[in-house]
Amino acid sequence: MSLPTFSNPPSERILVVGAGIVGSHLASFLSTTFGSKVILLDKDIKGLPGSTGHAPGFVGQYNELSSLTELAKRSVSHYISKGEEGFQVVGGLEIGSDLEKRAEDAKSVGISAELINKEKILNLVPNFIDENYVEDNGISGLFFPKDGTANAIKLTHIAQDEASSNGSVFINAEIQSYSKDSNEWKVNTRLGEFKVGKIIFCTGIWASQLLPHLEHSIVSVSHPYSYSLPHEKRQYKMPFIRWPHKHVYARDHGLKDGLGSYAHAPIKVSREDHGQTAYGRWENDFDQVLNDGYDLLNQNIASTFKAEGSEKFNGLFSVTPDGLPLVGKVEDDLYCAVGVWVTHAAGSAKLLADELMGKSQDEDEWLRKALDPRRFQKYMSEEEKEVLEKRALAKYNDIYNKEG
Repeated sequence: MSLPTFSNPPSERILVVGAGIVGSHLASFLSTTFGSKVILLDKDIKGLPGSTGHAPGFVGQYNELSSLTELAKRSVSHYISKGEEGFQVVGGLEIGSDLEKRAEDAKSVGISAELINKEKILNLVPNFIDENYVEDNGISGLFFPKDGTANAIKLTHIAQDEASSNGSVFINAEIQSYSKDSNEWKVNTRLGEFKVGKIIFCTGIWASQLLPHLEHSIVSVSHPYSYSLPHEKRQYKMPFIRWPHKHVYARDHGLKDGLGSYAHAPIKVSREDHGQTAYGRWENDFDQVLNDGYDLLNQNIASTFKAEGSEKFNGLFSVTPDGLPLVGKVEDDLYCAVGVWVTHAAGSAKLLADELMGKSQDEDEWLRKALDPRRFQKYMSEEEKEVLEKRALAKYNDIYNKEG
């Protein structure tokens, strides 16, 4: 293999590094204006070795952080437009107590939310959960009817196809280094060297390797997820389920069920330990963490997770000190969109694409400021950087305090 022939001068080329759900959507949006000037680079564009490839696909729109709510609403609107293969509106169910304020806050920003009792919960997820973990009296759950589940791989491939049809250039190669050469960037890959005018890194867990000065503001962590044995497709759409106080979540994947848990101390994965995929080594504590989660399920369902032939893995993803992604300008002609969940991917990509295409809206200025990748640069000392990293890791256990 060799590099393709480029039809545009280097100064006009825009390189998107990372073909996951963020980078592929960014390439798609940019291609509507720039066409063949857009280059999408990844070690495996279709294979998706990063976090997109193992993303559970829970998409809850309400968040206590208003910027994440806005990005989620924009993302869902885009995903729905791509059809049910990519996104299904199945609703999101939270089981627990003291959910009244959360419901009111969600409704105040235009998110449909319904406080429900045990009977309604069991009707939504029949024979799936252990009803002993549901309060018998009064309000015991919160239902978001407009939330849903995303097939991140399908949505990513749709975006890639759109970018390709608009003339974007795809390169299957790993970036090895890059450097500024006059007013252009010189990019080295295993296929050779080429030059571009702008680079945007959408590289997930590998962001700290390619943008070392962001090491303490984007931290990779381990996370256990599991799949049940295969089952027949259910005849109804089951909402995804969260037990916020237990830090556990579950969903129907169609022919399998899935369950993951945040109920463990955060485990940092150093950039030196990143491999070729966003899968990490299995941690000893993860078996018990998942078993505790299975206790929340109906015994018959739980047994399908524990049986031989079921699957479990450590899926790596990134966290930041304030729980917000890093999206925007890093320095002249260098940008990033990292630390972005599937929930916020399309919205984040469109926000950055608008900036690069000169179509930014004044009403989005607050959002661009909130996501500015340079917002942590004032923390320069080693002590301050350590504090940043600790804050980022603390966000792992705080997922359900902010994530709707």
